[in-house]
Amino acid sequence: MERSNSLSRLAETCTACLITLFGMGLILCTGAVSAAAADAILLCGRVVIPSLFPFLVLSSLCLSTGMGRGLCRLLSHPMERLFHLPGSGAPALVLGLIGGYPVGARTVFDLYDRKGCSAEECSRLLAFCSCCGPAFLCSAVGVALFGSLRAGLMLYGCHVGAALVIGLVQGRFLPKPDRRPIALPASPSLSFARAFTQAVGSACGAMLNVCAFVVFFAALMALLEDSGCMGFLKDLLRFLPKGMAEPLVRGLLEMTGGVAALGETTCLTFPQAMGLAGGMAGWGGLSVHAQVLALREERDIPMGRYFTGKLFHGLLAGCLSFCAAFYCLPESAHHPVFQPLYGAEGVTVLHPLYYILICGVYLLACLAVTALVIRLEDRDTRKDGCQTGGKSV
Repeated sequence: MERSNSLSRLAETCTACLITLFGMGLILCTGAVSAAAADAILLCGRVVIPSLFPFLVLSSLCLSTGMGRGLCRLLSHPMERLFHLPGSGAPALVLGLIGGYPVGARTVFDLYDRKGCSAEECSRLLAFCSCCGPAFLCSAVGVALFGSLRAGLMLYGCHVGAALVIGLVQGRFLPKPDRRPIALPASPSLSFARAFTQAVGSACGAMLNVCAFVVFFAALMALLEDSGCMGFLKDLLRFLPKGMAEPLVRGLLEMTGGVAALGETTCLTFPQAMGLAGGMAGWGGLSVHAQVLALREERDIPMGRYFTGKLFHGLLAGCLSFCAAFYCLPESAHHPVFQPLYGAEGVTVLHPLYYILICGVYLLACLAVTALVIRLEDRDTRKDGCQTGGKSV
């Protein structure tokens, strides 16, 4: 008991010291921190919000309308056979693979709130349903960083493959959950207009959390750089190939910062850069993990499998990306990477209208599918009602 109290006091003392040092650093390095925060706010307005906000709205609409039930019916058998998870987790898997961080995690939490999965199943879904989206990997990394859409598609394929492997390993080696969750409601409990307005409102709050963490971690990285801590961390990793330490350290904290640092180096070969980019996208960074923890709020969901899953996701996706670049694009195997991701002002060189158009097409397509599924279900319901009424007469 005394040992536990001593450890608790030691942890409190260390926390207080870190907070104090952080406050002093903010005062001493005000210029660098303010500039980094301003650039991060600009990045949120031009890239993060246009590429992520529509998918946050879509995740809520998917679960509150007929689209979620359609995905459950379509993918229930593969989810149960391959991952030993209920078919109600299908929307989280689909939206997690196409929506980007942290859409998959938010969908899983919404599913838990709607009694679509248990806490144990929610924990397992989080391990492989929170993924980096194709818009970032194909456009911001593949086209802007490597100058090749093929490289971006390869990164995304390795990323998805690694996530599915983690789900398969969980389903193979972990025991099946004891309790089967309640399925999603058979009919929408809300009208589409009300579901849409609630989805936009809840997505706005989630988007604010995401942008807040992006700004904070950008300021934190600027503080570490200006105070010399980043240089100390890079010295600890000097055994790595030249040019790899800084992107790795930044990517551990924040994915986009790590990719930006990767675009500034000319020392890495193409497979090395692809492996690092795939690993950073699979891991996600502490910024993404903080966003997921903020979305969890007070829900009693264990997060151990989530962090373990993201660690192995990063390692596996990095290895697959390196091998794919080395064997599938051999002409670039020994060429250094020259194409920068960020311009002189620290803003991605891709026009934000590109992201808005992609997300708009996704959203319109999914809404059309939702309307079609609801119409087909209403027709089936009317037929069943007529048959039941005929038999009862």
